[in-house]
Amino acid sequence: MAGPKSGRRSSSVHLVVSSPDDIPSSLAHVQKDVILQTPDDDIPLLLDVPDDKDDDEMNNLADAMEEEFFGKTARDPAVEEKQRPARPIQDWLPYCQSYVDEFLAHDGLGNFSEPPICTGCGINKAFFKCRDCFGGKLYCMECLLKRHHQLPLHCILQWNGAYFTDVSLQHLGLTVQMGHEGSPCPYPEHSINNFVAVDVSGIHTITLQFCGCVGAPHPRNQLLAASWFPASLDRPQTAFTFDVLDTFQLLNLQGKISAFDFYYSLNHKTDNTGVHGVQDRYHQFLTVIRIFRHIKMLKRAGRGHDPAGVDITQPGDCAVECPACPHPERNLPEGWEDAPECIRWLYILIITIDANFRMKLKEKGILNDPALGDGWAHWTRSQPYCAYVAKYGHQVEPNLCDSELKAVDHLQSKFSASCRATGIGGCLCGCRTLVRKNGLGDLQKGERYANMDFIVLSALVGTVMLALTVSYDICCQWLRNLAKRMPQFPTFMQIGADRLRSTKFVLPKFHIYNHGPKCVTNFSLNFLRWSAASDLEDPERWWSHINPVSMSTKEMGEGARNDTIDDHARGWNWRKITRFGHLFSSHLKKALVMQVKHKQAFIKFNATFPPAVVDRWEKMVAEWDCDKTKQNPYAEPVAGTTMTDVRLELANEEMWLVIGLDLEEQQRVLAWQASKKVTPLGAAELQDKCHALRRRIDAWRDIQRLYMPCTTQLYQTHLANISALSTAEEPETVPLFLPSSIPSSLWYTGCAFGLVDKERRLRLVQADDGLNELRRQLRISATLRDYKKVQVGGRSQKLNTRTWSLMSRFHDKTMRAAELYSAAYKALSLIYPNGEWTTRLRYLDHDKDL
Repeated sequence: MAGPKSGRRSSSVHLVVSSPDDIPSSLAHVQKDVILQTPDDDIPLLLDVPDDKDDDEMNNLADAMEEEFFGKTARDPAVEEKQRPARPIQDWLPYCQSYVDEFLAHDGLGNFSEPPICTGCGINKAFFKCRDCFGGKLYCMECLLKRHHQLPLHCILQWNGAYFTDVSLQHLGLTVQMGHEGSPCPYPEHSINNFVAVDVSGIHTITLQFCGCVGAPHPRNQLLAASWFPASLDRPQTAFTFDVLDTFQLLNLQGKISAFDFYYSLNHKTDNTGVHGVQDRYHQFLTVIRIFRHIKMLKRAGRGHDPAGVDITQPGDCAVECPACPHPERNLPEGWEDAPECIRWLYILIITIDANFRMKLKEKGILNDPALGDGWAHWTRSQPYCAYVAKYGHQVEPNLCDSELKAVDHLQSKFSASCRATGIGGCLCGCRTLVRKNGLGDLQKGERYANMDFIVLSALVGTVMLALTVSYDICCQWLRNLAKRMPQFPTFMQIGADRLRSTKFVLPKFHIYNHGPKCVTNFSLNFLRWSAASDLEDPERWWSHINPVSMSTKEMGEGARNDTIDDHARGWNWRKITRFGHLFSSHLKKALVMQVKHKQAFIKFNATFPPAVVDRWEKMVAEWDCDKTKQNPYAEPVAGTTMTDVRLELANEEMWLVIGLDLEEQQRVLAWQASKKVTPLGAAELQDKCHALRRRIDAWRDIQRLYMPCTTQLYQTHLANISALSTAEEPETVPLFLPSSIPSSLWYTGCAFGLVDKERRLRLVQADDGLNELRRQLRISATLRDYKKVQVGGRSQKLNTRTWSLMSRFHDKTMRAAELYSAAYKALSLIYPNGEWTTRLRYLDHDKDL
């Protein structure tokens, strides 16, 4: 059954179906291809509903079509109930009292008015229960001790007739036996009555006996066999369970909780009143957790299986390396060295370099605190590193970059006086943000080239590279004399001259616009073949993860700090690797979609140029890719002369003309501000600006009369016209009577000699500046629109409002730049209508071109 046909010019569209039963109503919500029929023929058309439509629009369209052809359907209350927004707190409130009752039941005997019979033996009264055992059953003392023979660190509660009080298993008579799997030892050593065991359940004082049998292991080994870590070597009186050490390591890696906060949280868990006095083992905990981390590192790296022992571990052996970086004989196919260019880019090694000045180390006067396993993981070896920096750290090069390099400014930072290290330098793999082995090092005094050179080359030792790309926020300055500094390093650390010449150096995308135009065109990732959508801001992501640790690491000794940061680097790398499956899958899906869109956009854009122009440009790109000394095809042509240049050329007596152009721009800005809706406070501020502009114009006119005597009569005539109209004149509408705005007959009789030519020069650079600014604002606005479309879509009113406000501000800037260009164009059309500028500047139609 088809809907009624409309006239030829009707815009209505009707869905073509055979009968209501042919298409289930559910398909109206999910089907994206809708069969349409034209009103004048029977040729069905396939309308593809755009995928980028909002989900709400699709649902509304499906609902409307369903209601039109199948009638309104009754809403299922159960479905509406499921779709109701979740309100967990509000839904819980009616049950608050029942929850409180259950909590109170835990503090008493529950359903019993007096202690019940023991559920273990069924004979004695039950006065005890365990806080850590499941169920909270009550037992007599004998059954309780029997059940906790191998659970000596549980917390016990005893009923005193009115409430439960804390009581230790030691107080009830439990003795913990080492060895014999907890069974009695025939020859036990003397009991230790105040042995301290620290567990996640709290800090416990227990009675402990070591095995004294012939051939029994040392007491420290007996504790380790029981998964307790001894705090001393010879006669341990304190132990930490593996569980509490592992818990702290995970909390420290994830939440950056300090050892102080963690340990004293256990202290409060044991006695939150502070009246009983818990034995303090905080300093022992600091020592043990550091050793525990080191042992776990060796164990996970497989160093314990080496027949020669852990002492022969080589630099970087314990690092968690990126499995996606190119590793010959691991993840590269045979013949990868001879792969064609279209495949070879897959085997490029990309590294990113940066420094972090948040990770300082205070000078604590600790002289002997070496790192455990110096250089075995992600930290550089301290001895050769410090020796190299001490020898070559004095080398300072002049800053030849257009930007102010804040990294180099830290060299003389006033905050470095009381610091043993002003920060750390890092080398990470690009795109995947994993810290490279031996890729971290201290910065003793700022981001000096000696420090960063050694860190980077240490991270590349033993790496087989087909090609290398290096990202560094000051690479434009750093690489200038890198080849000259290379011979200062041992041969095994050096990069060959050919490899160094073929290395691509780039600036990370968020840092690049802090540099000048020359750096932007020569080191931009957007102009690097095979760089895809990489931003190479990976160090910033790692720094944001590790920065919270600086609050505790800055107070440590040098070795303890290095071990802690090393542990965080391994944990960070491992977490990144475990997410590779989801990460790469999502990136691949996005790439497949974007590849089609970008290809279509490129084909359309490419078709707008003549083939000869495209061929010439492609040749320039290929030549520049091979040799950076060739002409850069990505460098935008800019005017050779700017407003600043012309101002410097003009004599001081003609500067009033430049000021006149500035006043003209201020009039445009004030007129734009006056057109906006403002608050009473904003109106008062606007009025102050009007008065200030009027005073500046009046002062400027006194100088103008000296060079343009004709303006006196012109201005008097203008005032007479204003008086006749009986209207107040606003300062933004006051005519300035520049040479371009007066009759041409007065150019030579009423103006100083050469004044028109001077305005022509100023207007030319004004047009160029306005056009360049207009292009820049249009690019920014286009990026903001794409960002809103992709990133801010949805129902977030806050994000949408902020994005629209931002887009509105840049739209205003765009229109102001357009008005500046149009004013210059209009003036040039009057004073220099047939000049060469007409071949490169065009009339701007604000409605069509913007």
